[in-house]
Amino acid sequence: MFGSRSRAAVTTAVVLEVGIAGWALGYGPLWLLVMTVAVTIADTVWGVFLRRVPADIAGLEVALALAVMVVFGADTFPEAITAAACFAWLIRDGRARPARAG
Repeated sequence: MFGSRSRAAVTTAVVLEVGIAGWALGYGPLWLLVMTVAVTIADTVWGVFLRRVPADIAGLEVALALAVMVVFGADTFPEAITAAACFAWLIRDGRARPARAG
Protein backbone atom coordinates (compact mmCIF):
# COMPACT_ATOMS: atom_id res chain seq x y z
CA MET A 1 0.00 0.00 0.00
CA PHE A 2 2.70 2.47 0.95
CA GLY A 3 5.01 1.63 -1.96
CA SER A 4 5.38 5.30 -2.77
CA ARG A 5 4.81 8.64 -1.10
CA SER A 6 1.72 9.32 -3.20
CA ARG A 7 0.15 5.99 -2.18
CA ALA A 8 0.97 6.70 1.44
CA ALA A 9 -0.62 10.15 1.21
CA VAL A 10 -3.78 8.84 -0.44
CA THR A 11 -4.18 5.96 2.02
CA THR A 12 -3.59 8.21 5.02
CA ALA A 13 -6.04 10.79 3.67
CA VAL A 14 -8.76 8.17 3.16
CA VAL A 15 -8.32 6.78 6.69
CA LEU A 16 -8.45 10.27 8.19
CA GLU A 17 -11.47 11.29 6.09
CA VAL A 18 -13.42 8.24 7.21
CA GLY A 19 -12.38 8.95 10.80
CA ILE A 20 -13.56 12.57 10.50
CA ALA A 21 -16.85 11.44 8.95
CA GLY A 22 -17.23 9.00 11.84
CA TRP A 23 -16.67 11.78 14.37
CA ALA A 24 -19.28 13.92 12.60
CA LEU A 25 -21.77 11.04 12.94
CA GLY A 26 -20.76 10.29 16.53
CA TYR A 27 -18.67 7.16 15.93
CA GLY A 28 -15.20 8.59 15.31
CA PRO A 29 -12.97 6.19 17.22
CA LEU A 30 -14.85 3.15 15.93
CA TRP A 31 -14.60 4.24 12.29
CA LEU A 32 -10.94 5.10 12.68
CA LEU A 33 -10.22 1.67 14.17
CA VAL A 34 -12.19 -0.07 11.42
CA MET A 35 -10.25 1.79 8.72
CA THR A 36 -6.96 0.92 10.45
CA VAL A 37 -8.00 -2.74 10.43
CA ALA A 38 -9.05 -2.57 6.77
CA VAL A 39 -5.82 -0.94 5.58
CA THR A 40 -3.60 -3.26 7.64
CA ILE A 41 -5.41 -6.39 6.45
CA ALA A 42 -5.32 -5.28 2.83
CA ASP A 43 -1.64 -4.41 3.00
CA THR A 44 -0.56 -7.58 4.78
CA VAL A 45 -2.53 -9.86 2.47
CA TRP A 46 -0.99 -7.96 -0.45
CA GLY A 47 2.43 -8.49 1.12
CA VAL A 48 2.01 -12.22 1.67
CA PHE A 49 0.59 -13.08 -1.73
CA LEU A 50 1.99 -10.52 -4.17
CA ARG A 51 5.23 -9.26 -2.64
CA ARG A 52 5.98 -12.72 -1.17
CA VAL A 53 6.85 -11.33 2.27
CA PRO A 54 5.99 -14.07 4.78
CA ALA A 55 6.69 -11.70 7.69
CA ASP A 56 3.45 -9.91 6.78
CA ILE A 57 1.59 -12.81 8.40
CA ALA A 58 2.53 -11.23 11.75
CA GLY A 59 1.00 -7.93 10.63
CA LEU A 60 -2.13 -9.78 9.56
CA GLU A 61 -2.35 -11.36 13.00
CA VAL A 62 -2.13 -7.94 14.67
CA ALA A 63 -4.85 -6.58 12.36
CA LEU A 64 -7.11 -9.55 13.07
CA ALA A 65 -6.55 -9.10 16.81
CA LEU A 66 -7.66 -5.48 16.49
CA ALA A 67 -10.69 -6.57 14.45
CA VAL A 68 -11.71 -9.00 17.19
CA MET A 69 -11.30 -6.25 19.81
CA VAL A 70 -13.48 -3.87 17.78
CA VAL A 71 -16.19 -6.48 17.17
CA PHE A 72 -16.35 -7.64 20.78
CA GLY A 73 -15.94 -4.19 22.35
CA ALA A 74 -12.62 -4.39 24.17
CA ASP A 75 -11.43 -1.62 26.47
CA THR A 76 -10.02 1.53 24.89
CA PHE A 77 -6.41 1.09 26.01
CA PRO A 78 -5.82 -2.36 24.43
CA GLU A 79 -7.51 -1.20 21.24
CA ALA A 80 -5.32 1.91 21.09
CA ILE A 81 -2.13 -0.07 21.68
CA THR A 82 -3.07 -2.65 19.04
CA ALA A 83 -4.00 0.10 16.56
CA ALA A 84 -0.58 1.66 17.20
CA ALA A 85 1.00 -1.73 16.48
CA CYS A 86 -0.91 -1.90 13.18
CA PHE A 87 0.31 1.57 12.27
CA ALA A 88 3.88 0.68 13.24
CA TRP A 89 3.66 -2.42 11.05
CA LEU A 90 2.54 -0.33 8.07
CA ILE A 91 5.40 2.19 8.34
CA ARG A 92 8.30 -0.14 9.21
CA ASP A 93 11.52 0.10 7.19
CA GLY A 94 11.97 -2.24 4.27
CA ARG A 95 8.42 -3.51 4.23
CA ALA A 96 7.87 -2.88 0.52
CA ARG A 97 10.77 -5.07 -0.64
CA PRO A 98 10.17 -8.70 -1.56
CA ALA A 99 11.77 -11.42 0.54
CA ARG A 100 15.33 -12.40 -0.39
CA ALA A 101 15.98 -15.91 -1.59
CA GLY A 102 18.22 -18.03 0.56
